[in-house]
Amino acid sequence: MKDRKLYSIDETRELLGGISRTTLYLLIQRGELVSVEIGRRRFISAAAISDFIDASTSPTSPPVEPPAPRSVPRQAQLHGESVGSQGRRERSGRR
Repeated sequence: MKDRKLYSIDETRELLGGISRTTLYLLIQRGELVSVEIGRRRFISAAAISDFIDASTSPTSPPVEPPAPRSVPRQAQLHGESVGSQGRRERSGRR
């Protein structure tokens, strides 16, 4: 794509890494990305794309979250079983 002042919705999606149409329209709706409406079409200016990228850029990486704990299979829950520390099913004392 050659440099120009306005980009279509699909071109903007591509410039922003291939985000979905829904995500792009949410950004516009929330005012995070400014758009220009001409007739029935909507365009995004090169300046708005650049401003959005600058505002979204973070100097630090996001924190790493620990993996979520594994859940007990539903079938085991229904039969009063639990999964022990070795990954084996254990029956509770109740029957």
